[in-house]
Amino acid sequence: MSGPSLILSVSQFLDAVNLAIEASRDFEVQGEVTDFKKGKWISLTLKDPDDGSLLKCVMGEWTWRRVGIDLEDGMLVKITGNAKLNKKYGSFGMWVETIEPLGEGSLKKAYELLLKKLQEEGLFDRKRAIPEYINRIGVASSRHGVVTQDFMKNLEKRGYSVVFVDTRVEGEGAVQGIVSALRELGREHHGLDLIVVIRGGGSLESMQAFNNEAVARAIFASRVPTIAGIGHDVDVPIACKVADTSASTPTATAHLINQSWSPLTDGLPSCQRRLIYLFEKLAITHRHRFKLATQHLIAGLGRLFSTYHTLSETIKSNLTLMEQQHYATSILVRRGASNIIKSFETASKQVVERVTRAEQYLAAVNPERNLRLGYSIVRNTNGRVIKSVNSVLPGEDMTTRVQDGTISSTVESIS
Repeated sequence: MSGPSLILSVSQFLDAVNLAIEASRDFEVQGEVTDFKKGKWISLTLKDPDDGSLLKCVMGEWTWRRVGIDLEDGMLVKITGNAKLNKKYGSFGMWVETIEPLGEGSLKKAYELLLKKLQEEGLFDRKRAIPEYINRIGVASSRHGVVTQDFMKNLEKRGYSVVFVDTRVEGEGAVQGIVSALRELGREHHGLDLIVVIRGGGSLESMQAFNNEAVARAIFASRVPTIAGIGHDVDVPIACKVADTSASTPTATAHLINQSWSPLTDGLPSCQRRLIYLFEKLAITHRHRFKLATQHLIAGLGRLFSTYHTLSETIKSNLTLMEQQHYATSILVRRGASNIIKSFETASKQVVERVTRAEQYLAAVNPERNLRLGYSIVRNTNGRVIKSVNSVLPGEDMTTRVQDGTISSTVESIS
């Protein structure tokens, strides 16, 4: 006898089913879009075109932005996601992770819808100029592709510094890889002059990553000017329309970068010719000025030598005159000196004669001479010479000077 059967609540049963479904890998389902709606949640119904089977699909707004394409009823798409039973409504559906248009028509329709949307927002209107003399370049592409090699090979030897971020450019993960690469290259510490996004040509289906809204907005958000070098046939990739400049191939992109140096490389020959012309003109001008200056110098030197000659002759003439005057003056000086000497000698002789006579006279009148002859000199007490008896009185003292001394006496009588 078997035991009692396990009875589950509705919630438990739905949890068990969901658990079983989640244990499976992600499903990929393709079908035709119907009942497409955008709101807080993005919802659509996927219809099997063969038998009309329907699958409800839903995704969050963030997932929708990451998907980066616009949808419209009737488009054939492939979705990836997880199946789930909604416990609240009891409905079965698909939680979508990715959506990819299938077939030329759907791809074309998605391209046109996104093109119209971004054009209305003005994302194609801003076109920044490519800088002159580009030096630091950021590249977002597949590192190992032939495209990258062509790009690097066609860059001229101008000392470019290339910052490369490797990313897939096609298939799963390409969109997120390109967006991440653009954000990394946009960081200020790289100090880039330009960012390029490159890949070779391909079908509309292989170009989906470059017709993606997330990639387009990442390019538009770049603070560094961008070039999209993406090969294409008819429809220009949306990434090329958003970029500041686009080129048909990576090789053409390299040529555009080389052309940033054109103002210098193209202008060098002209500058060279201009410099040569100006140099020659300057040389001719200075040669003429030098010639004039030389002529003026020669004329000035001629005048200087003429003045020198005149001054020399004048100096010679004046020196001759001065010599003559010096000779005449020296004769006069010698004559004057002789006359002065003669006059001095005559005067000296006369003075000597007068002195001699004076000496003779003084010798003759010298009192001492008279004293030696026996004469004497009598003086009173006042020292006055007594020349008469009337000059003395009896009893008055007197001194008598003779040749060899003095005699004191007193007057006793006068006769």
